[in-house]
Amino acid sequence: MANANIQKLPRHFLPEDFEVTSWEVLQPYFEELNGRPLTSAKALAQWLRDMSELEAVISEDACWRQIKMTCDTTDKTLEEAFTYFCMEIQPKLQPYADALNRKLVACEYTKELDQQLYFTYLRNVNKQIKLFNEKNIPLQAELSVMAQQYGVINGKMTIELDGKEYTLQQAAKFPESNDRPKREEVFRKTAERRMQDRDTLDELYTALVQKRDQVAKNAGFANYRDYKFEELGRFEYTKEDCFRFHTAIKEHILPIVTQVLEKQKERLGVDPLRPWDTEAEPEGVKPLEPFKTGEELIDGAITCFDELRPFFGDCLRVMKQMGRVDLESRKGKAPGGYNCPLAETGVPFIFMNAAGQMKDLITMVHEGGHAIHSFLSHHRS
Repeated sequence: MANANIQKLPRHFLPEDFEVTSWEVLQPYFEELNGRPLTSAKALAQWLRDMSELEAVISEDACWRQIKMTCDTTDKTLEEAFTYFCMEIQPKLQPYADALNRKLVACEYTKELDQQLYFTYLRNVNKQIKLFNEKNIPLQAELSVMAQQYGVINGKMTIELDGKEYTLQQAAKFPESNDRPKREEVFRKTAERRMQDRDTLDELYTALVQKRDQVAKNAGFANYRDYKFEELGRFEYTKEDCFRFHTAIKEHILPIVTQVLEKQKERLGVDPLRPWDTEAEPEGVKPLEPFKTGEELIDGAITCFDELRPFFGDCLRVMKQMGRVDLESRKGKAPGGYNCPLAETGVPFIFMNAAGQMKDLITMVHEGGHAIHSFLSHHRS
């Protein structure tokens, strides 16, 4: 039976104390893999294990650089560590990664692999080969750094309310308030604060669009949408399927949304319904507040998962014990949220900007589900 107290996979190809500090320390391992003869199915299997170990170590290092930077966008040393990986390490390993992919596909023993077991992996390898273009290496490095700047800019945004400073994520709980003037005040202050960085964000967005468009065209695609669809590995459905889904939403769901908003207007007794009214509760109805702190949020999620299956709750307990959660919003923290798998240790990291709302608990349970998948994947490894 699966056990949540998993251990980091032992290393066999890399030294146990190996750390990713520069491209120079990584290059010999890529050279060895690239030059190693694959003379049998057994040799191929060992080669794949060694390559997987190297990829897991690099992936976990890169993930931690991003995690630490998003947790504190004000720390320049964390930002520099992330930028160094993107600009100095990632661009140098990409040609080797492509060479290893091509070596695998060309190997005569690849066809002897369990095709059902390796189907998803080999499909992804072929996708990477198709998308690789040396012209995109510097562009993708720049894009990785630029994309994180959105979090840096937004992490500084706060508003003042009743003499207290709130991040925009913390302020998001006020739209549920019964106090309509307060809701409007928060809405307008939030919008005004965002407008202060309008030009900076517009310039960043324009630069991202231009570089992404160039990446797509370098890879032989007409536009970035088509390129990204392929990069995300959406093998089971097409962009045309998405268009049909969008049309269905417009035809069948938007009318329901209109009905919901009409009912909300009746509940509140206001006319017209304004943007700061859509999440509010009527006078006398107290908004749900399932937790106040990140500690209460993770404990509440553990309780939910315990009811489903004790193993699920244990997974979150392990994450809590290992410090693999950062849930509360604070100044200097990037906005948004994510679940980040950590390939070598197998225990993922959940990043959130919770503000005491019911939807935060729902999001935490959702992300916890993704985290459990990481635990189970590590067991299968």
